[in-house]
Parts: sequence; C-alpha cells; structure tokens
Amino acid sequence: MTAGHPSFISIDGGKSELRLLVSTGDERQYGVGPGMAYQPGEDGIARILGSVRAAAASVRLPAAPAGAAAGLTGVPGDPAVRRRLVSLLEEFFSCPVLLVEDGLLAHAGALAGAGTVLCAGTGTTVLAVGASGRSVKIDGWGPLLGDRGSAHAIGLAGMRAAAAAHDGVGPATELADRLADDLGGTDLAALQRFYRDDALVARTAAFARAVLDAAERDPVARAICAEAASALAASAAAAASRLPDAGRKVSFSGRLLAPGNPLHTRLAANLTGRGLDLVAPIATALEGGLTLLRSEEPYRELLRRLTPREGGRA
Repeated sequence: MTAGHPSFISIDGGKSELRLLVSTGDERQYGVGPGMAYQPGEDGIARILGSVRAAAASVRLPAAPAGAAAGLTGVPGDPAVRRRLVSLLEEFFSCPVLLVEDGLLAHAGALAGAGTVLCAGTGTTVLAVGASGRSVKIDGWGPLLGDRGSAHAIGLAGMRAAAAAHDGVGPATELADRLADDLGGTDLAALQRFYRDDALVARTAAFARAVLDAAERDPVARAICAEAASALAASAAAAASRLPDAGRKVSFSGRLLAPGNPLHTRLAANLTGRGLDLVAPIATALEGGLTLLRSEEPYRELLRRLTPREGGRA
C-alpha cells in the first residue's frame, strides 16, 4: 500500500507470454514472463509459477496487496491442482488470489459489462456474458482441436500454403519466401530445427504477422484472413445467440485484431452481416483483472456462480 492506496495485482497468462500489473492508486507497474504452452507429463504448476516469478522480478511487489486476479490460458482443470496453484500464488503474493481463465479477464477489460469478447491471440476463446451474469464460452479447444481464427490457425495456414507453393501444388504466394526466411532455409536441417523448437506453437502463431502483412497484396494471404474472420464471427454469433441478454456488442482482446488491419476489417463486416456490432475494447485484460477484484456487475454474479472446477475462487 502506498500513500493510503491499496495495491492490487492482475495477471494475464497466455501461450506466448504472461503479463503482470501492479496497481496502486494511479501508479501502474508492468512485468512480462514467458508463455505457458502445455507440455506432456506435467500439470503446469511449475511452469506457471516460473512465469509469474519472472514477470514479478521486474516490478516492486507490494508487501501486502489487497488481492490478486490471475487469468490463465493454462489454468488447471483438475480442482485439486487448481487449489494447489491458488495456495502457492497466495503464498507468493501474500494476499487472496482469484484464479480464472484468461477469457474472463479479457472480457472484463474489453467490455466491463454485458456482451461478447473474442480473446484472439495464439489461441482463441470466445466469451459471452449477459446482464444476468450468465455466460457462454465458445472454442478454447487448443491448436489441434480448435482455436479457430487464432494467430496459430492463421500462421499454420500460411505456412502450409507456403510449403504447397514451394512444392508446386499450390498457388504462388509471397509467403513462400517468408517461410524460407523464417525457417532459415527449406532443407532437412532447417525443418528439424523447426519441429524441435520448444516454442513451436508460439513460433507458428508468430507467422500470422507475415500473413496479415501480405493480405492486401497476396490473394493467398487474403483468403486465409477472410477464412479466419469468418471463423471468429461464427463463434461470436454462436455465443451471442445462446445468451440473448448479452446484446449485440462484440469486442476483442489481443494484438491480432489491431484496428484497421485486414483481419479486423473483415471481421467487422462479417459481424455486421450477422447483426452484431464490433466495438473497440475499453481497456486491456490486465485492467479487467482489477474489474473482477472490484466485484463489479455482471461479474459479481458470474463469479458467484462459478465452482472451483469451472472458474476459480476468491
């Protein structure tokens, strides 16, 4: 606590990076740690704690914060593992911890109220929240089963199109040269380095930037963006249709949907065709953590409904 103001901590943990905010009155401190991709044979706790500690190392942690909210893409699904993680985070921060999925943090930051939010980054989660506090979640299936319209989906489609162009079985695209540059070549050694990369999911997602950059000039990249926008719009429409009191507003979280880029432009048009309105986010997911800690509606009612297995604890 500084000058009579309580301190709060907000954490937004995704597959590419983890971001941490310490808020004390008007003062903001930010830290960044590594992302948290799933690894075989582990429950993820050590990886999450390591990333949190790395982000916290670059800020001045308050001695006795009033509370912390952690929204994680890799939040443990097993209740016992989740309770253990909460306990360890509470021990580290010396305060109560609210642990939820990252999509809820994104929603509270982007809309701070009823509506639907596309949490589109390395992966994709779509969350609709109604005025009643009821919620509907779409996608969040991960890179093999879902993440439709995500950076990973766009990057993978771009890489596959580039490889097909190299083989002469797909249309020519400038993505072919971008892929060769990204891999450091197209020989066996370059491919082995790519597939052995511990950050393979994040690296694939990073190729989405090449696709978005080329979309205005390159028909292949443009088609990939159009397909991703359609997938995101379909998920938003599906979520909103199940929750009438969520209304027409759709917002977003993450750098993938930067206003004015080809994906954002196509998404806005697609949503309009479905009777939905794309609106700019009010704030970031980190600020959303502070909204949750303040128990503002409709999140107070939503958090009350959540069980430890479904969403976390205060």
